[in-house]
Amino acid sequence: MIQARVTDRDALAARSPSELAMYLRANAWAIRDRGRGGIVWIKTIGADEFEVLQPHDLALRDYPSRVRDLLSVLAVAEERSELEVLADITDVSRDVHSIRMFPADHGPGLIGLDDGVQAYESLRNLVVAAAYSVGAEQPRAVQPARKPTEVLRFLREVAIGAPAEGSFVLSVHTPIPPRLSGQPSLFDDDVADALEPAEPFERRVSLQLYDAVRAANDAANDALVSPDGLDVFTDAVSRGVSANLCEALVGLGGETGFPFELSMRLAVARPLRARAFEPIRFRRDHLPVLASAAQELRERIADEGVLVVGNVVRLHREGAGPGEISIAGAVEGEDRLRRVWMTLGEGDYAQATLAHQEMRSVAVRGDLVRRGTRLHLMNPSAFQLAIDRDEYG
Repeated sequence: MIQARVTDRDALAARSPSELAMYLRANAWAIRDRGRGGIVWIKTIGADEFEVLQPHDLALRDYPSRVRDLLSVLAVAEERSELEVLADITDVSRDVHSIRMFPADHGPGLIGLDDGVQAYESLRNLVVAAAYSVGAEQPRAVQPARKPTEVLRFLREVAIGAPAEGSFVLSVHTPIPPRLSGQPSLFDDDVADALEPAEPFERRVSLQLYDAVRAANDAANDALVSPDGLDVFTDAVSRGVSANLCEALVGLGGETGFPFELSMRLAVARPLRARAFEPIRFRRDHLPVLASAAQELRERIADEGVLVVGNVVRLHREGAGPGEISIAGAVEGEDRLRRVWMTLGEGDYAQATLAHQEMRSVAVRGDLVRRGTRLHLMNPSAFQLAIDRDEYG
């Protein structure tokens, strides 16, 4: 164990009295005395009794020094490094998901530049997939590109921790409202569960992320031995598995498909009864299965109500009536340029022809499906010549 001492006054001062108190309470420390100098907490471990003084006023000139003294005692009592204890105090009211990746040809704490960029984006997409599943009225095998306001608000609250060694580790930190009532129930377990307050949205997303990743891992294992591997993924949609989630997991494996594992630690300020969260390990052979499942789900199930804005690059019809066009442009929710095929009625086809002749962009909504290497927009509607992209929100 690295016996590093924390001496950074700014880092020590950043730990609030409430964070210190929640950490001590959650780890079975008891209050012995309260005074102007702070709160005295005690804990007996084996034959030893430990005592710490928790400052309760950030305005104290020696506040960082008092936090330093408290941290030193906690490290001895818990037989851990001060850095580890400080990290847990920092996350006392945060759920933490850690992704430990094992990229080849790189030392501990390092990852290829392209794989690292992809890992961050995939981690964000993993959180988005879980948040959408919680906020949606029903699970969807293909989640829409346009996300509800609640999901976007949630994303602004989530933070990413600094990369750590141990191969290459990324972490997502989700603020969780503390549970203020920590007293044991006087009722039996069944009644206590019924009276347990509903978990907040943030905690439900944390649990959904872990449970959906577990379900995807189970489905990947089953698909390797099942005669119809896609069935196990469609059956797991009710558990939060989606094409979006599978694609995010594949992205965490980088270009070469290296293994990785996900683990979760709940905020101690809001404990959860009777749940164990074992690390979930993805092998190299899981990733092609997940990629195939995502592709087949997208081919079978449309992404509904997607906006496409771009330029008409191909027109084809025989005689009068409907005709086929393709648009090169942006698909709502994606940054890269895509080519999308669709069949339009006679009136919209005439508009598309005009847009092509005048080199004007167009906008259209529909249900997006992937067929092989092509994207097709089914049930196109509201086709129009674009003037300003903002008017198509």
